[in-house]
Amino acid sequence: MSTTIATFNPEIHLDAAAVLLAERHARDRGREPLLPSAYEVPAACRAAIEGAFDHSGWHGVAAKDGGEVVGFMIGAPQLFPPTHFLASFFPPRSVAINYPSHAAKAGAEYDLYREMYAALADHFVERGYFEHIAGIAPTDAAVGEAFASLSFGRHSVAAIRGVGPTERRAADVEVHQASSEDASVVFALAEELNLHHARSPIYWPYLRETDPASHDMNAGLLADAANAHWIAYEDGRPVGMDTFMQPAFLTAMTVPERTIYLYQGIVTQEARAGGVGTALLSRAAAWAREQGYEHIGLHFAAPNLQGAKFWQSSGFKPVEYGVRRRIDERVAWADR
Repeated sequence: MSTTIATFNPEIHLDAAAVLLAERHARDRGREPLLPSAYEVPAACRAAIEGAFDHSGWHGVAAKDGGEVVGFMIGAPQLFPPTHFLASFFPPRSVAINYPSHAAKAGAEYDLYREMYAALADHFVERGYFEHIAGIAPTDAAVGEAFASLSFGRHSVAAIRGVGPTERRAADVEVHQASSEDASVVFALAEELNLHHARSPIYWPYLRETDPASHDMNAGLLADAANAHWIAYEDGRPVGMDTFMQPAFLTAMTVPERTIYLYQGIVTQEARAGGVGTALLSRAAAWAREQGYEHIGLHFAAPNLQGAKFWQSSGFKPVEYGVRRRIDERVAWADR
């Protein structure tokens, strides 16, 4: 294959990119049937790709073999203020190659992804974006290997399970649904989650400047009856929480119909490994069934040893990996 890399032009390349993405999704869905079938149609993929164009400063590349478009990759800047509630989880200045923003011809993914990323990275590094993040399918070995060869490492995991009961042993704790009157308890447990993420080996920074935004987010969720905060109490003391909301943080291409999102899942440090998390998940899954949901989705940090073990042993199957690369910023001034 003799490949040339061109700047992505929606008027020229979008239709072919949508076909490539639909074909990629069909392959992904063949390996993971949980994925929605709607995106096997190029029209749906076209709309998903167009989402990248809503971000100021987006840039993409298209790989061509002769006159045929055989791959595409689009990056979109992420500029989170330091007080944003997501600032502890994402770099304040980064570029995201989102899950719907890349695809390549079957059988040629490894080489095409490497060539496309080389061109895309050059554009963004010249503009001071040294943190690069990509969303990929866990079952796509060729794409995963391509990003690994480019120095990307796994950062986060999106996973899905059904709303059936768990077989794990549950602790004998009281589980109650919180109301706005319980805001202080919710805030304290959210802080416990942030502190957990700041410890080894995760080391996500806990920025106290984000507390007001985090409180506002949780207060808004508490005020909406469509959401739910489930809190576990042991001898009257709050020891865990599961927070549910609509799946705004999941990629639409990975979300089965009737899915609810587990936004915060935490058990206090002294109460872990005793079945509190299972008690919370069991009660929450029953609520989800009552509400007509069929699936629960969540994210967990890839280096979260306890969280990864608990969620996956509780039936959650990974549907998206977030992989991340940090480029040494000295390249901006060091003589090449």
